[in-house]
Amino acid sequence: ENESSTSKTFILAQDVCFLFNRSVCSSQMVVSENGRKAEKRDPAAFYAYGVTYSSRPLQGTVEFEVEIVSYGTGWSGTLKLGVMRCKAGQMPKEIPRYSPEGAEHCVWSADKVYNRLSVTSKGEGGSLERNYGKVNLDDLREGDRLGFRLTSDGVLVFFVNGKYQGVAADSIYQKGWDVYTVVDHYANCRSTSITRAVMQADLNLQRRCTELLALWLKTERAVDNLPLPVRLKEQIQQLCTQP
Repeated sequence: ENESSTSKTFILAQDVCFLFNRSVCSSQMVVSENGRKAEKRDPAAFYAYGVTYSSRPLQGTVEFEVEIVSYGTGWSGTLKLGVMRCKAGQMPKEIPRYSPEGAEHCVWSADKVYNRLSVTSKGEGGSLERNYGKVNLDDLREGDRLGFRLTSDGVLVFFVNGKYQGVAADSIYQKGWDVYTVVDHYANCRSTSITRAVMQADLNLQRRCTELLALWLKTERAVDNLPLPVRLKEQIQQLCTQP
């Protein structure tokens, strides 16, 4: 087993490299803040229709986390999180009313995992519900964080406020299928913001681009003039000073 399969903490550098999908989401959802925030239009009137997906398919080892930004409507229930699988290159034409009942969805809701993936490690799947987690998601409130890690070999584990909750599912990745995150703003969950959304492949690309920039630039002064985030310029400067 590799580290991503066994570690009980987040292992990738915290970053936001992908966002919410603006065009593929429930009719009640509005995506803002350049794709980092998702909010219900009328949460008091609709307990369901809060499903959102990631802006691009997941690849390799992935870590994702959202924070509940706004909570409370008088409904029963709250945030749900998981993954959705669809044929490669084909986003779903119909979005479920709420995620646990969606075909090809695997979602943690309250104290259960609802796995509707049609292909599993044992062949044909279908529908599986089982108790899961050390906490009940219905107890989450504003400021709480819910996340997951999906390993390169398709093992899905969840975290609540950074605390490991155990293996929820496996064999998520299958040939011919794309995988996306699912964030379901159900009932009392009015809005969320992405705090972590990173793939190992993104970090590898960032590192390679930084190395190439450092090779091209000859002085720290030149680095200072680049229109880049401060953190990235600091990394380039460090590389520039290495022999």
